[in-house]
Amino acid sequence: MTAPHAYEQHATVLPMRDHAGDDFSRTPPHDLGAEQAVVGAMMLSTDAIADVSEAMDPGDHYRLAHETIHRAILDLHDAGQPADPITLAHHLGQRGELQRIGGASYLHSLVQAVPTVANAEYYAEIVHETADRRRLIEAGTRLVQAASTRDTDTATLRTAVLEQITQLVAAPTETETDTAPTGPPNPLYDPHPGLVRPRRPGPTPHPDVFCGWVGETVRELDPTTEADPVAVLVNLLSAAGSVIGRRPHLMVGNDRHPCLIWALTIGPTASGRKGSATSTARRVLAEAVPDFFGPEHTPRGLNSGEGLIEYVKDDDSDAPAPASLDKRLWVLESEYAVTMSRGRREGSSLPGVLRQAWDGDSLGSMVRDSLKATDPHIAILGHITPEEFCAKMQDSEMAGGTYNRFLPIFCHRNLILPGSRGASAELVANLAAGWRTVLTDAARVETVKFSKGAWDLYCQQVYPALSDDSAGGVVAQFTARAAPYVQRVAMVYALCDHTDTIAEQHMRAAWHLLNYSRASAVHLLGNISGDPKVNKLADAVRAAGPDGLAADQIRRLFKNTTRPERDRLTAELLDQPGYVRTQRPGKGRPATVITYAG
Repeated sequence: MTAPHAYEQHATVLPMRDHAGDDFSRTPPHDLGAEQAVVGAMMLSTDAIADVSEAMDPGDHYRLAHETIHRAILDLHDAGQPADPITLAHHLGQRGELQRIGGASYLHSLVQAVPTVANAEYYAEIVHETADRRRLIEAGTRLVQAASTRDTDTATLRTAVLEQITQLVAAPTETETDTAPTGPPNPLYDPHPGLVRPRRPGPTPHPDVFCGWVGETVRELDPTTEADPVAVLVNLLSAAGSVIGRRPHLMVGNDRHPCLIWALTIGPTASGRKGSATSTARRVLAEAVPDFFGPEHTPRGLNSGEGLIEYVKDDDSDAPAPASLDKRLWVLESEYAVTMSRGRREGSSLPGVLRQAWDGDSLGSMVRDSLKATDPHIAILGHITPEEFCAKMQDSEMAGGTYNRFLPIFCHRNLILPGSRGASAELVANLAAGWRTVLTDAARVETVKFSKGAWDLYCQQVYPALSDDSAGGVVAQFTARAAPYVQRVAMVYALCDHTDTIAEQHMRAAWHLLNYSRASAVHLLGNISGDPKVNKLADAVRAAGPDGLAADQIRRLFKNTTRPERDRLTAELLDQPGYVRTQRPGKGRPATVITYAG
């Protein structure tokens, strides 16, 4: 369901890659033989993995399948697992990517294509050089198209030219370890020649959150918008769950959970691009199901609980209006801080009604007995700045349970695209056609099931991790519903993949999204747990920067504590999102340090 890339604006010139449907007048510089030798050598030797990593980036591959294989090898290697064709095929199969790269047989053919493993670094240098040449061509194309666009003002044009020149002149010739990402490689966020990415001040989501059809949509739209990909993702999940409706559900204990996802996208007024994320997702879905994206189903302005019920109230007349039978809403609030203030007013019914709506319960008003809504299906997505979020989250209403229904999602401008005109009409139409089928089929599902792999992952890893509230503190209160929420999110991922069964990749994607939500709360609210000592250790690790905090430094920080107590504090900190144990090279043996990778 991928549209041919045919954009007219200089801001949306895509990297010259092996996209199906691309029609270049000249074949871009590349060497498929060298690419095959690189990934084949990496499957044969761990030394080759190290040599290749020093010479090139996974994004240097011309063929996207080779990039996918390259990144999967690195994932296995970083996890301490072998990366041979069999283990790699299993890993790619779990992620739903095996057939996309050509199947297990292609992995075995890559191994056979390696002339000699000893030359892996040389092959990587060839791939890197051809990638640099492609990027130079891309930069030149942007400059030509920028100068040819009549409706671009001169100041914007100069900015675009200077940014391209700066990228060409300042492109590093070797890896800069102080700015290299510390988490799993993520092509939507990693530095990349030819792309202007602003510095990101907060956490970065795990690449596995961009799973299945939802993730594919985000990747297709990403070059056309400055919005944060994770914010576009959450808008799509929330809106899709609302459109799908009340019928699909899963049981968590004795509670019926509908596919409702509520989120707060949190970013600065200018650089957060919260509105851009919503408009990017909405443009595709509105073309897919135009009848839904009107004032009846996507209202704005949560003034009171009674006002919300009015939109979905029951019509007891003999011939009820169609709108009263369709209780689906996707409520968009661009100024959610105002909504939160309204909920604080004495006697406000809004917090209580919101709690009922998230649960999928019927709604009623204590003020007006006649005002009720049976079986509503309401999703809410709000925009708020970090300053407003931090101020409002001190409110006691959060502990009361209203705002732990929302996933806090930190977002930040991800690309600089002067003069962007957004996605082409062709791309939007192509994506909309896919979404139309997805949403129609998903609405027919009843009970959503789990595959064995997904259920084992949830029971053995996800549930213990997300249900541990021993740390306490504001963040723990805010994420108190993470364990059941992860099942809701996994359900929407699955429904958007044309299935009524949650697979392992859906559960993993939902888990990483919940972890990112928690990391967002930690980044914005600051306090890690209810233990002041853990918070003190967290502050010291953050202050240490990329060098990290070693064991002797932790001992000096807590002079009067025993070693078991220091080990406990370290273990609790490592349970928090963004804090990892790494190796710092030295003159002798590498030192083990704690760093913050958020």
